[in-house]
Amino acid sequence: MRLGQYARAVDQALRPLLVGRDVLLVLGAASPMDSIYRQWNTYPHLAAITLSGNPENEAPRELAARAREVLDQAHAAELAEVRETFEARVSQGRAKTDVADVASAATFGMVETLFVDIDAELPGTIDESTGSVTFADGEGAQSYGIVDEIARRTWLAGGQVLAVRRQDIPDAGDVAAILRWSLDNG
Repeated sequence: MRLGQYARAVDQALRPLLVGRDVLLVLGAASPMDSIYRQWNTYPHLAAITLSGNPENEAPRELAARAREVLDQAHAAELAEVRETFEARVSQGRAKTDVADVASAATFGMVETLFVDIDAELPGTIDESTGSVTFADGEGAQSYGIVDEIARRTWLAGGQVLAVRRQDIPDAGDVAAILRWSLDNG
């Protein structure tokens, strides 16, 4: 079997496993197989970086560690791109970092992309109809995690939720949002 035929067969075998997904596919291949496979690949989320060398010569643990580095780089690049979009939207009134503003926007389906601090603990409630926030001293029967609720509302409205570390959130707050339209203009 020629290398092109082999690459096409691999691509065809992967299609049913990857259909409908948007996960990053990391290729491990020696040259020239890496470039040949890239010519035949039909999956749109193939990582730009190839794990070079023959993957059969590495232990699964080594391959996983190398793949994790590629995924970390891809995640950092994606996060930087989203942060750039956030910064561009600030002057348009389409970027918010205040918890109350973001909660209101999430309630009305306005959040396109939401950054949330994975460690945030902010108890309180969000009004179902107005989106107004009431902070509480702790979680209980009458309160819950506000950040989690903002994420839930964003997700239910088809927004993207990025759970990240605080230092990766614009202004290093509990939340930050890129809005579909300006909150100030309705």
